[in-house]
Amino acid sequence: MNAALGCFACAGVLFLAASPSPPAIAARVDHLILGVRDLEEGIRQFEARTGVRPAIGGEHPGRGTRNALASLGDGHYVEILAPQAGAPGSERVDALRGLADLTPVGWAVAVRDLESARARLGAAGFTLSDVMPGSRARPDGSLLEWRTFEVAKPPIAGAPFFIRWGDRATHPSEDSPAGCRLERLRVVTPGADDLRRMLAVLPLDVAVEKGGRGGLDITLRCPTGTVTLSGADASSAPR
Repeated sequence: MNAALGCFACAGVLFLAASPSPPAIAARVDHLILGVRDLEEGIRQFEARTGVRPAIGGEHPGRGTRNALASLGDGHYVEILAPQAGAPGSERVDALRGLADLTPVGWAVAVRDLESARARLGAAGFTLSDVMPGSRARPDGSLLEWRTFEVAKPPIAGAPFFIRWGDRATHPSEDSPAGCRLERLRVVTPGADDLRRMLAVLPLDVAVEKGGRGGLDITLRCPTGTVTLSGADASSAPR
């Protein structure tokens, strides 16, 4: 618990409380990314397994990808990510085209104060990427905007990226088809020590285990029951 900084007079004696530790950054798991080679195919697979049919989200300008979304409640959601039809080849698009089944390929942490989060992570010894703007054209023609960054060094397989939504953005968990809840997220990575240290800075409580490769295991509670999705290497997660 943080100590409050202040002076207290009692019986003529002055007491000075200890200096407080820096306040925790408001951070939470924001969304989980499931990659697949074809969006309609991914929607069918998710509905068959969970009983919830994701809604088309829109396209990412300049990235060659599009998505569909399903809410997990409490500020969480699932993003199904797939290539746009006819998108030119790229590392991101080619990786998605190789996924016949829904596969966890990444995850995002939402931070309320982007600069404070960057300052805390930088002070902890992490080298950060530049802040990048992002957007998606919604089916109704409106634009959803955000800003992101990630930890560049040390490279950590299975690490999240960080997102700050635009002030006027409607969070996808609020208007996407609901019915599933996030029960557990587990990250397996050879960089477990670095990832635990990164998450402790915020702080964020996510299960991290040491393993030979970076991968995500996602457990959802859905109308059909408990659904687990396991991922291959998430170190080059397309997003």
